[in-house]
Amino acid sequence: MSQRGYAVVKAAVGAGDNVAETPDERATVDLVYIINMLDVGGAEIGACRAISGLDDDRYDVTVIALDGCDPTFVERRLPDATTVLDCRQIDDIDGISALLTAITSADVIVGSLFHSALLARVAGVVNRSAVVATWQHNERFKNSFRRTISNLMNPLSDVILADSEPVAAMLRREFGLSSEVVETVPIAGLSMSDFEPRNHRERDPVVVGSVGVLSEQKNYHTLLSVAEMLADEAIVFRIAGDGPKRDELESRIEDLGLENVRLLGHVDDLPAFLNDVDVYAQTSRFEGLCITVVEAMAAGLPVVGSDVSGIAYNVEAAENGYLHDPDDIGGFCTSIRKLANSLSKRRQFGERGRRFVERTYTRDVLIERFERAIRNGSART
Repeated sequence: MSQRGYAVVKAAVGAGDNVAETPDERATVDLVYIINMLDVGGAEIGACRAISGLDDDRYDVTVIALDGCDPTFVERRLPDATTVLDCRQIDDIDGISALLTAITSADVIVGSLFHSALLARVAGVVNRSAVVATWQHNERFKNSFRRTISNLMNPLSDVILADSEPVAAMLRREFGLSSEVVETVPIAGLSMSDFEPRNHRERDPVVVGSVGVLSEQKNYHTLLSVAEMLADEAIVFRIAGDGPKRDELESRIEDLGLENVRLLGHVDDLPAFLNDVDVYAQTSRFEGLCITVVEAMAAGLPVVGSDVSGIAYNVEAAENGYLHDPDDIGGFCTSIRKLANSLSKRRQFGERGRRFVERTYTRDVLIERFERAIRNGSART
């Protein structure tokens, strides 16, 4: 990046712990955040929490949504001062001009998710003054082509934001990226006041909850198999979320005659949903950070999850939950049954999980790490 871009970011974000600057010396950063969509999803919610936590006296933020946005989602989650450019609605010269102006005048360009990260890197070639920061949200890539393209394009990022330490370790291990380039920025960004700690009590039946896109990654077929094995016990399952596998999952529920499972579709009030859950389950095949597990812990819930990536990093066996291989149906059953039968364990695990989130995944932590990463990226000329 140019010395101009470095100077602007340094002045606005800060020069580091050893340099103090007065508010009058700070500049305003034009930040462009490119994302596939503005709709429900971990990366999308994390993006909104990051943007909402930035000081609007120091940042002018433009969000570019490549494949559209949900107006209700935007209204609820983004500050009024944020400019949103929906690429699906850009069909005239004025719209194209606004898009190009945002990119060419940006001091910082952030890309989240595969296609948006590629565009952010290309935009950085056009606007060489900008700091380019791209997110990596998973340890796995959808296919080998994406993996190869990402590897080829990595040098175009001034900094790569890993949303969890396991993702950062993968980037260093498999792509040979240095710790100077890879910054761990936990994307959860929770406001603890949004999550009332669960008041665990004896009840019949015990509710096992899960939240996520109904996709192959989330592996809800395993959770349905667990529900089938526990069908004769006082345990019910509530799955919040929608996605491409919904019809398939509904058919399987019907075929198995599972009366202890309900697919709830999209849930507007996630904290309220979690506050009516006793045990949180996440049977994913792979994850990055897995914000929903962190949110469940913030709500004071014990977690039974897959022994993968961010879930394994945050869930400590026999401390705040239990971990199993994604296909270990028997193991999931055993742990869910153990928690269902022990009110004291649910309380203890839930309290420990909430304290962990308070230390590790608040919005203050997200903003501090994000700004530090941008500052460090700006220094790599």
